[in-house]
Formats: sequence, structure tokens, C-alpha cells
Amino acid sequence: MFVNLLQDFRFGSRLLLARPGFALAAILTLALGIGANILVFTLIDGVYLSKLPYRDADSLVDVYASTAKFGGGVDNVSIPDYVDLHSAVPAFADSALYADASFNLVAAGTPERLQGLRATPSLFSTLGVGAALGRVFGADEAVSGHEHVVVLSDALWRNRFNADAQILGRDLRLDGENYRVIGVLPPAFMFPRADVGLYVPFAFTPEQLADDQRGVNYSSIIARLAPAATPAQVDAQTSAMIQRNLERIGRTPGDDGSYAELAGTGFRFGTRPLREQLSGPNAGELIVLQIAVALVLLIVLANVGNLMLTRLTARHAELAVRTALGARRADVARQLLAEAMLLAFAGALLGLGLAFIGVKVVASSGLLPAWATFAIAWRTLAFTLAISVVASLAFGLAPALLSFRAQPQTTLRESGRLAGGGQGARRVRSALAVTQVALAIALLAGAGLLLRSFANASAQSPGFNGAGVLSAHLTLPPAKYPDKAAQARGVRRMLDAVRALPGVESGGLTTKLPFSGENSGIVFRIAGRGDGALPHAAWRAVDEDFFGVMGIPLLRGRVFASDDWEAQAKSIIVDAAFEQRYFPDGDAVGQHITLGSTPTGDAYTIVGVVGSVKHWDLTEAAARPTFYFNFGTQAGDGVFLVLRMRDASAMFVERLRAAVRSVDAEQPLFNISTLDQRIRSSLTGRRVPLQLLALFAGCALLLAAIGIYGVLAFGVEQRTAEIGLRMAIGADGSRVRRSVLADGARLIGLGAGAGLVGAIGIGFLLKNRLFQVAPVDAPSLAGVVLVLIVTALAACWFPANRAARLDPLVALRHE
Repeated sequence: MFVNLLQDFRFGSRLLLARPGFALAAILTLALGIGANILVFTLIDGVYLSKLPYRDADSLVDVYASTAKFGGGVDNVSIPDYVDLHSAVPAFADSALYADASFNLVAAGTPERLQGLRATPSLFSTLGVGAALGRVFGADEAVSGHEHVVVLSDALWRNRFNADAQILGRDLRLDGENYRVIGVLPPAFMFPRADVGLYVPFAFTPEQLADDQRGVNYSSIIARLAPAATPAQVDAQTSAMIQRNLERIGRTPGDDGSYAELAGTGFRFGTRPLREQLSGPNAGELIVLQIAVALVLLIVLANVGNLMLTRLTARHAELAVRTALGARRADVARQLLAEAMLLAFAGALLGLGLAFIGVKVVASSGLLPAWATFAIAWRTLAFTLAISVVASLAFGLAPALLSFRAQPQTTLRESGRLAGGGQGARRVRSALAVTQVALAIALLAGAGLLLRSFANASAQSPGFNGAGVLSAHLTLPPAKYPDKAAQARGVRRMLDAVRALPGVESGGLTTKLPFSGENSGIVFRIAGRGDGALPHAAWRAVDEDFFGVMGIPLLRGRVFASDDWEAQAKSIIVDAAFEQRYFPDGDAVGQHITLGSTPTGDAYTIVGVVGSVKHWDLTEAAARPTFYFNFGTQAGDGVFLVLRMRDASAMFVERLRAAVRSVDAEQPLFNISTLDQRIRSSLTGRRVPLQLLALFAGCALLLAAIGIYGVLAFGVEQRTAEIGLRMAIGADGSRVRRSVLADGARLIGLGAGAGLVGAIGIGFLLKNRLFQVAPVDAPSLAGVVLVLIVTALAACWFPANRAARLDPLVALRHE
């Protein structure tokens, strides 16, 4: 059996080399379909199937807070909540609290910003990871006054410190203070993102542990489930914990209102697999892309199946002779399958190369998490082998089955008239062409829906004018800028130095920038209102020029003036969403609000109303109510500079950094980007899947057109004598052309009807990814069908025109 199979492969190789045009067309088509599937599978493997660098990663969960009143989304947690969860939830074998922290590193006179993580010592035991060099920090170092130790990631150690084996015990100057290096983590380790290079102890202060900090949610929790623990047990135990706190704390006020008010909003804790949290919001697009490339593969198989049937038709006489001379039909069928496998494996090898290039492009697009590694691993090779075998069987099975049905005597006797392979072969070819049209319409419809959705999203106004505005981030180390007054003075001097640069038309600052990935909120009281549940709004501190630089319109009242900064005036500006919700009569200006949950807090006067801006996403349904402080009264250690520019070249960026260093030599600038770039980046989750799906849909359209062309061209070839006879007895070329076009139109019509059903299904599959577009969108469907019909009819025209131009005498001699 094995010897016979080798002989089939050798003989098949010779036959394919003898027909290089056919072999090349089939291999390139297969490479396209198989390569697309390998590409998306490799991405799925990197995000969902690859092993995370933690012990028993499947038992790790992300613990989040959720509030039913505010939509039940995923929120951060407070420090007191973590302390309770760590000790009062038996379903957790271990848990850790962590929060993002950036540090300014000064070495060799050049300041730079490093991304770090502040974490409880239990982070490493929860993850099941130790240091590769030195040690990780312990509980005795998570105490105020003893927390100045740091553990480095392997990437930072290698790239920034040249893998110096003597790094242990060295002091690093971070945020103006010395931190002792005590360890380096393993090369494969990352948490929770690939860009985190420093890990320092989270030392809780007595103020952070107080009950009034419940609801101050800026940290995250990772936990390891105990053996046999279930999410239902976690839910029951955390609910009991919330109830105990409610009974113990009662209406003790906190920064986000009393605990009773918090509990009354449907506050709860939830869990999700750690991989889901690490994968980010865009990873789910891979499932849609996998469905799309599966459809492309079906179109490819139908196309190559048609090529194989066409080739089988030309070989009917040869196969009949072999059968007449004693070859078993099973041997003939095995030979055809062997040829199909050779084509499939050659296409898979070429597709593997195309997929490798595609993976590099998609991985650099920003669609997927940076920690994921996308490599052609053993699972990818196994998937390639499996898909090659399935593909060869799929497009090789029809010719093999048809060879079983062939009668050698009839074939030899009527080889000229039945060279088309009979009605069975023609029906199969037509069915495959119809299938290609239907699948192409379904894919094109999906791409059309995403295209309209993306166009609608891109057309949304963010509420500001980002054209020509450059932004840059800086963080002020607390050792050098210990209070708000010092922060305000330092930032004012830096901003003045930047404004003086050539090319800067105007400059401002804010503590939270739209589309930066950062936000903050606080509860407040409105003077003269009741004591019900306290309202909540986003807030940021800005200077007097921020609104002008950003192009945010003033609707009522006034914006800040420099005098407000100098006089420490207790004034705020609210946006239109704030006024609409809390002052629907349009009388916000002059009203007073008190920040925090206590009635005795600082009172601020509303002096102006500005337009609302979108902060996270252009597709936000409604802007979140927001108010703005004067930076002089509510300075912060994290600041974004916003500059309206005439030039934002790389040379200017260096001058910008130099201007900041002229004020503070240890102050780095980072996250430098134009606002337009930030907005475009926010659309990555829509743009990249659209680009890939459009590429796949375009390939599907081309293959469908080729399939229609192939069926009609082959039909014309086989009907040459018939067409010649019709023309000899009086039929003109236009009638012949219409006849061939009618055959094509029937195939297109059948495919379009089936494709519309598939398009509706694709629409509902994409429903949650659409913006201002219905799953069944008549304009999109009409456009898709029109494009397909025009393309397919163009493919029909060439064989129809060829038939119309046949010479009757030549055609009659064809028989």
C-alpha cells in the first residue's frame, strides 16, 4: 500500500510538472486560502492557546468591582476591599493587589520614564513566579519607610542595564529617590503588560486602609482560586463580605459616599479568567476573522475543485484507457487524490510563508496585546498539516467520485462529444461556481457593514479640534514636588519654557487628556439639593489656555483666567453634559457644589459651561458629565501638555524635551503624540479587522469571478461545435453572446440568492461590532450585490464574446 502511494505521488508530480500553468494556478489559489487561515490561527494561538508564564495559569482570575446602577461594567477596586477579600474569601488560595506606577529614571544625566507596577508581595506567590536573579520583595518590605526596593523585568535588565550580573545591590534613582535593586525576573515573565519593567512594594498607609477609602477604586486584584473553588462560591462569599461590612460600617461617609449608599447601587465583586483580562478588548475580533478566512477557504476549495474537474475532463480518455487496460477504479481515484494532496501541501507551504509575513504586519498594528508572541509553533504546523489534508480531500473528492462513475467503453467511443465529462461534471462545476458567488456575497456584506460602521465612527466629532495639536505626558516625582503648590509652580515654569519655543502658537495643560487611556472621577454635592445618593462626575484640572488650544467651545459664562491661578480661586467649569443632567434649565453658571461626600468640604462656584468631549471612544453613546478645576488649586503629579503647533517634526520634539529639562534636568517627557494620532489609535479595534476582512472579501470576489469565468469558458470550449452549427444555420454573434451571458446570469442569480441569506447571518454575527448600522442594511446589501453582479458579468463577457466571434467553419471542424 505504501509503495503504491509513493508511486502515485511520483506519477502525480510528473503530471503536474507537465502542466505547470494548471499547477501554478491551483497552488497560488490554495496558498491564499490556507495562508489566510494559518495567519488567523497563529494570532489566536498567541492570544488564547499559548501558555501564560505563570504556574497553573488556568486557576488565576482577575477580580473586579461592578455596580449595577452604572451599567454593571468592570471597575477597579479599593485597598480596604482588597484587605477584606484577601482574608475573608476562602475560595481564593492567594491574591494580590497592584496598580500602575511610572517612574522617572535618571542615569548618565539623561532622564527617561519607565513603566512600573506597585504590588503587594503576594503578587509573586499568587502568580507562582520567583526571581531568576536575586529575590523578590517580601512582607517586611511592604511597610512605609522600607519599601524602596525594586525588582526588574528581564527585558529592562537586558536592554537598559546590558544584562549586568552585578546589578543586585545597586541603587537606582527613581522619582528623585534611591531604590535598591534586589532581583531580576525570568525572561518569559510579564505582568500585566509587556511594557512593565519595574516592580516595587505597595506599602499601605493607615489613611489608605481606612473605611472611608472604600469606593476609591484605582487598583486591581489578581487571585488564585483554591482547589475545587467555583465562581458561584466566590460570588456567595464576596456578597456575604459586603453584607458584613454594611452592618459594621453603616452610613459612615467616605470619598464616594456612605457604604450604605455604595451597597445600594448594586455593588458587587466579579471574576473573569486572567487570560480574558490580559487579552484586551480587541482580541474577540479574531473569532470573526477566523470565520471570514474559513469562508475564504471554502471559496478557494470550490475554485480549485473546478480546476480539478476541468483537468479531469481533459483526461477522461487517458483514465478510460487505464481502466480498460486493467486499472481498478480505486487505483484511479487514489491517483487523483494523490495529485490533490501534492497541490494542497505545496499550497500550504507557500501559504505558511505568506502567513509569516502577515503575522508580522498584524502584530505591529496595535490590535492585539503586546505580551502575546506570534510564532510558527508546533500547533501552527499541526494546523497546517490538518488543513492541507482536509483541503486535498475536499477539492479532490469530487473528481475521484466522478472517476468511479465513468464507463470506459462509453468514454472511449464518445470521447469527442463527451469530453465535457457529462452532465454530472457540468452540474458539479456549476454548483461550485454558485457556492463561490454565495460565499463572496456573504463576505462582502460583512466587509460592507464594517466599512459603513467605521465611516460612521470616524465621522463622529470628539468635541474638540485635534488638528495640529501635539500632546506630551510628564509625571512629577513626589520627592521633588511634595504638594500641590510645588506641582503647580513646577508645571507653570515648564509650560512657560515650552510656550517660548519657535513653532508653538499656544500651549495649555490638563491632568487627564481625551483618548489618553486615563480618567478620574469624584462624588460631589450640589448646594441646596437633598441628601440622597451622591452624584458622580469625571474631573480634571486645566490651565486658562487649555480650552482655546483644544478648540473646546465656551457655551456660557467664562473660562479660567491667569488671575484664578494666582488667587487660588474656588471656581470650576462644567461641560454641557453636566449642565444637562444636573441643571436642565441651563442655569448652571453661578451655582455651587461641594466636592466629596461630606457637606463641609470645599465649595466651588461654577463660572462657565463648555462643550462636552468624548474621552475614550468616538462611538461613546453620551459624554460623561465632567467638570474642570483650575490647575492652580487642584494640581496633580501627572500632567499632559497640549500645544497647538505649526511644526511637530522629530527635531521639534527634541527641542520640546530640552525645554522641559531646562527647568528640571531630571524630568522626562513621554507618550508624545498628536491628538489626531490618539484618535486614530482609538479606532484600531475597528480599522484593522475591517482592513483584513476587506482584503479577504476582495480575494473572495476575485476568486468568485474567476470561478464564473472558468465555468463559462470551459462551457464555450465544449460547445464549440454546437455554437458553430447554430451560427452556420443563421444565428448571429449577438444571439450567441446573449445565450452565454444568460448561462452566467443564472449562476450569478442562484449564488446571489443564497448569498443574501448568508449576508443576513453575517450581519447578525457582527451586530455588537456595528455602529449606527443595522445588521440587515439595505444600502450595504444592494451595494454588495451590485459589485458582485458587475464583476461576475464582466467575467462572463470574455467567454461570451469569444463564443460570438467563433468562425463557423473552424467551429464545425472542432468535432
